[in-house]
Amino acid sequence: MPHETPGKTLPHKLLPQIKSADDLRNLSSGELDLLAAEVRDVLCNLLATRSAHFASNLGVVELCIALHVVFDFRSDRLIWDTGHQVYPHKLVTGRYDEFSTIRTKGGLMGYPNPEESPYDLFMTGHAGCSVSTVMGLGSGDRLRNHADRH
Repeated sequence: MPHETPGKTLPHKLLPQIKSADDLRNLSSGELDLLAAEVRDVLCNLLATRSAHFASNLGVVELCIALHVVFDFRSDRLIWDTGHQVYPHKLVTGRYDEFSTIRTKGGLMGYPNPEESPYDLFMTGHAGCSVSTVMGLGSGDRLRNHADRH
């Protein structure tokens, strides 16, 4: 990983090209590593302009990328334990160009928001609803014979 100077943004080669999570499936392993570094850079530089829920987002960068490479969350279900973990998710689902507006009036929400993206299943905030939500959605999918959903 290249040396990063605090307050200096790395040039983002890959993030501007990601228009949907489908684009991740065309990247090599090395490019996915670079993408993770770019996501971290964006997150770190966000702190220079506003407060953010930082640690929970840095902790899920690789997890988020890996999940989006394997699953299609326009139909599969992605439930974050807390809505504050969605910043990497927003970046890899085509919202890089708008990301500087996060948590500002009229900008991207700091939580999942189905009005922003088909990758956001529902709006959620703080922790505590993930297990009950997954159980309810799974039960509904079984009752409606959606066996193809993950």
